[in-house]
Amino acid sequence: MTLTARTVFAAALALSSLACLRSAAERSSVTPDRMEPIVLAPAAPAENGTLTLAAVFPTIGRYAASGQQSLRGARLAVEELNRAGGVGGRRLRLAEYRTGSYFVDAREAASLAARDGALAIVGANSSELSRAIAEVAEAAGITQITNVSTASDITWDPQTGEDRPFVFRMCASDDVMGRLLAGFARETLGAKRAAVLYEVGRKYSQQLARSFSSSFADAPSGREVAEFFYLALETDFRPQLRRVKEFGPDVVFLPGSFTDATLVAVQAQAVALQATFVGGDAWSSPLLFQRGGPPGEAYYAELCARSPEFERRYGQGAPSEPAGCRAILAYDAVQVIAAALRSLGELDEDALEAGRDDTRRRLRAAVARTDIRAATGRVRFDARGDRVQGVALYAVEPSPEGPRARPRGWLGEK
Repeated sequence: MTLTARTVFAAALALSSLACLRSAAERSSVTPDRMEPIVLAPAAPAENGTLTLAAVFPTIGRYAASGQQSLRGARLAVEELNRAGGVGGRRLRLAEYRTGSYFVDAREAASLAARDGALAIVGANSSELSRAIAEVAEAAGITQITNVSTASDITWDPQTGEDRPFVFRMCASDDVMGRLLAGFARETLGAKRAAVLYEVGRKYSQQLARSFSSSFADAPSGREVAEFFYLALETDFRPQLRRVKEFGPDVVFLPGSFTDATLVAVQAQAVALQATFVGGDAWSSPLLFQRGGPPGEAYYAELCARSPEFERRYGQGAPSEPAGCRAILAYDAVQVIAAALRSLGELDEDALEAGRDDTRRRLRAAVARTDIRAATGRVRFDARGDRVQGVALYAVEPSPEGPRARPRGWLGEK
């Protein structure tokens, strides 16, 4: 996509205004060329003796809403840890790198964080952005923990097939989520035939579709799966839904956004398609099905279970902003890093300056050994760096105020 100079200027002006509102001590690295990165980085250097963690999240663009939730969750964790005395008597510093929603922005922010001396990076909230951070993290030898990036190729390099030792994730991957939802469709819903309607060209939708389809088809004989697709920005799904109806599925799996799922639900009613709808974590929104519900039952996966206690603390000072998995998993990512830092013992000034590279390597090894109880439950990682974790299951139920999502249990390991 090509942006005009006027659009670039507007974006730069918006970021400049944000910088003034957020902190007078921040600087903008916005450049006239939109292909150059947009990053708001902390201007003030770290105080002597502080342990610096970087948070890299977008605060403008398509991923900004969940980026701001993620940033607030990480900030809350650091504030609470410091009120409790910090780590090993040292205060934690959260260096906030606020970016646009493009991979070049995230990559530049990660490079700045590594150069500025951060011991670890928390971020990002999108697989596209997290991949860019992961490349920097591996090259610089700095631990990265993403809160809600589900793409399977975050923690391993698809070009080499090798794992990325410095990259970790706090949630289930697309592979895990698709497999667990396929199992739910087979074993709990008793589905014999499943239709998969996904957005071709969107990696998240494709990977979830592939995982669900292969897991459902691998079941004992007698079960069938058929795949159908649509294009980005498509809004009339009736041609595909008529073919789905001809297939006669018990379950329709929709690994797309909540906006796509809502349109499909309304149009499924129009073509008289009767089936149970199932979706992934991209369905998680208060706006799901507000324009019309599905023809039958509907379920979707979420990347964490609700924590009323966390929501209470998170809401203090921002009661209108709902807490979600983005916030609480960023919060727990900071808790993981803090626990790993404690396990390293006392860190002197040399360990934080001349010996920083060695400290980063030791920290990575400590994160890999993590086994703690956090706000979202037990946190431990497999050999690849993926959290050993299932997904929460939500059911969408009718109500006088419109469809509401309610917790229905947990799929997989907790």
